[in-house]
Amino acid sequence: MAVLKKEFIDRMAENGGITKKAARMGFDLFFETLMECMAEGEKVLLVGIGRFEMKTTKERIGKVPLSGAECIVPEHRRMKFHASETLADKIEEQQED
Repeated sequence: MAVLKKEFIDRMAENGGITKKAARMGFDLFFETLMECMAEGEKVLLVGIGRFEMKTTKERIGKVPLSGAECIVPEHRRMKFHASETLADKIEEQQED
């Protein structure tokens, strides 16, 4: 099941003991800043969490889902997230509880 943005912000507010408005402002500020860094081609390293960076995906041959016809998918940039080992370990520990 997916957690929607509103639900995530509600959890942030509850876990942090802050208002939903303050949690929403913090959430929005984090992502605005992250997108600004990505647009400038910078890597964002968050120790204990992971690394966000932009990667170029080469042009390739793909297929149209409905017809199955081949098409060319042009070269484009994608944001990638690489989780740190620390984050992966913490998630695994919580799943075991």
